[in-house]
Amino acid sequence: MKDKWRNKYVEMAKNPDIGGFQVLTAFNANIDRTIKLEELNWNLKAEAEKLESVENLEDIKKVLNYCVENSKNLEVDASNFNGSINQGKLNIGGQAGIMANFLSGLDGSVTFYTPFLSEQLAEKIDERVLHPYFENEFMLKNVRDSANTDRTKENIIIEFSEPKSGRLILSDKLRGFGPYFRSGIEDNIELIDQNIQGALFSGFQNVTGNKELKIEKSRQQLAKIKSKKHIEMVDCSKELFHLIGDKILPHVDSVGLDENEASQLAEVADKEVSEPLHIGEAFDLFKNLIEDTELERCHLHTYRYHLIVAKNNYDLDLTHMRDGMLFGEIAAIKSADLGRIPELDDFDGLSFDEVHVKSLDEFEEFEDFFDLENFTETGMAEIDDFKVAAVPTLIHENPERLVGMGDLISSGAFAYELSKEP
Repeated sequence: MKDKWRNKYVEMAKNPDIGGFQVLTAFNANIDRTIKLEELNWNLKAEAEKLESVENLEDIKKVLNYCVENSKNLEVDASNFNGSINQGKLNIGGQAGIMANFLSGLDGSVTFYTPFLSEQLAEKIDERVLHPYFENEFMLKNVRDSANTDRTKENIIIEFSEPKSGRLILSDKLRGFGPYFRSGIEDNIELIDQNIQGALFSGFQNVTGNKELKIEKSRQQLAKIKSKKHIEMVDCSKELFHLIGDKILPHVDSVGLDENEASQLAEVADKEVSEPLHIGEAFDLFKNLIEDTELERCHLHTYRYHLIVAKNNYDLDLTHMRDGMLFGEIAAIKSADLGRIPELDDFDGLSFDEVHVKSLDEFEEFEDFFDLENFTETGMAEIDDFKVAAVPTLIHENPERLVGMGDLISSGAFAYELSKEP
């Protein structure tokens, strides 16, 4: 059965057939300083502890140990870190920035917005990307000509590959940041909306200051946008996660999250789920979430499978939903293989020399439980008035890059669907 999935991936990798979409990405972008754990030569014998913030090297070692021992991806506040780490490579970071650069290389139209855009940051954004700009009048300008500040946020990312691939993000803070459009741009949201099919919003976890006020401002703005809206979730405090869920989810059409964030969502919803999260539990969680909100689509990516649950009247057919996940996963594997964000020209096939398909055991259990036909083979089903699409995860055994893989998976699948809209 795995051979059939390998063939599906190979065919998509040779001919993704994507392009012509029009998309906005907003709000978070920064410079990433990425370091391989083995390059640091650290003695990691400190106790493992999950922390929300770090202030010194010992704190970093504790939370890094926690990530490695539990195979977790975490982002922690390092704005009060009293040391310095100067190793590593500098690249575009932040979900909106990574997604903008990726999607701009796929033969689509990309508009990107972040409230604080320095020249240093703008130079890291693909020159094909547009940015909303207001000075006496509103316009969409080349991102390289749209700088509005000299402040740049820089995150430190430590990647590890054993026992599983993962990363710890030491996140800086950008004072005054809020996940919303500034005045001048806010007054012209309708003009932005007219130039896009869909929007990918992220960075809500980075809000500073009065969080409730800023999230509410974002809610009001997002409610004005008629195009298809997707929010990308990130692990954060339970209080903030709950706030985002209450304020933002009712005003978007789609949500993307990983296994940690799905478990956090279940905790907020007072639902018991296992660890790791079984595909059947994920379906039940998303079915209830869609029923309780205005969401049309939930996209989960885990180490074992990717899953989309959507309303039965969702405007894409199951084949396009599944193929979008195939495309997003290949993009992530290409990034892991090449050590950079891939472009359309990189989709020239797929080698399985260092790549393998994860087990299909959970697909088989899901198929048996719901008495489905060929779900393990096709990854497609209709259950209880919901569309369900899934693909087994590809694992790269020697990745050159881990940062942003989830962003490529989510934005790649979303843009693929936009390109197939009727």
